[in-house]
Amino acid sequence: MPSILLSQFKTIRNWSIGVAEELSEEIAATQPNGFNNTIKWHLRHIITEAEYFMLELPQHSVQLPSVLFSPGTKPVDWDGELPSLSELVSTLKARLARINKNSPEGLNQPLKEPVHEFITAVDAAAFSVLHESLHLRQIMAMKQIIASAK
Repeated sequence: MPSILLSQFKTIRNWSIGVAEELSEEIAATQPNGFNNTIKWHLRHIITEAEYFMLELPQHSVQLPSVLFSPGTKPVDWDGELPSLSELVSTLKARLARINKNSPEGLNQPLKEPVHEFITAVDAAAFSVLHESLHLRQIMAMKQIIASAK
């Protein structure tokens, strides 16, 4: 089961990378009417959440602060410099490589304590795959809405 999940994660992450590489900085930074976030927010959010579910919960070291991109955050609340689209694409790729270095057997390990009703690392990894696919669909819808408004 864990190797299937890692394969699914690799597939969805490669789809996310492909969609992100097709975007312009302008489209990625646009917040369409009726949406709380931008495509750039969604990209950084999936990076942050995959880091949490695939690495932090199974007790691997974490490399990203999640404050700006945690659930419930939005671009209007941000201060300071934000990553460019090319930086986000590079980070998506780097995190995929980092997650791929983890052994599938490690996902069978129990978490220190249940989190969001997840008991094992594989529970959290399965959610990460689902979570990223939902955000990817949102990114694709936003891209279409923004492009059609031009």
